[in-house]
Amino acid sequence: MNASETSATASGAAWLEGCECGECGRKYFPKRVFCTECGSRDAMRDARIEGPGKLYSHSIIHIAPKTFKVPYAVGYVDLPGDVRVLGQIFGWEDDSLEQGMEMEIGYAPIAEEPDGSIRESFVFQPRR
Repeated sequence: MNASETSATASGAAWLEGCECGECGRKYFPKRVFCTECGSRDAMRDARIEGPGKLYSHSIIHIAPKTFKVPYAVGYVDLPGDVRVLGQIFGWEDDSLEQGMEMEIGYAPIAEEPDGSIRESFVFQPRR
């Protein structure tokens, strides 16, 4: 995941850089070159995919590559515009994640590489 797929304001509000079909209005993340809804190949344009969304499902990961601290949570979040996105979830505690709870989009470090560099990505977090 590169930083150009997520944007944020100085106040911390974040959104995903996706796309939208100019023919039928369907939104996608990540970006696509054609619309799977109507088949249009020439109408895709940049679109801001914003939250909040609702947690569709999640899983707590206890065994992971060395670069990730465990346990961590991942989940599918349904965002406005009928966009379902898989991402890491921050700000959760044991048994605090529930299907249907509101989630916000954020941006955070998610792993430390062997060379010490930090991998950053969009994340989801429970709406407070």
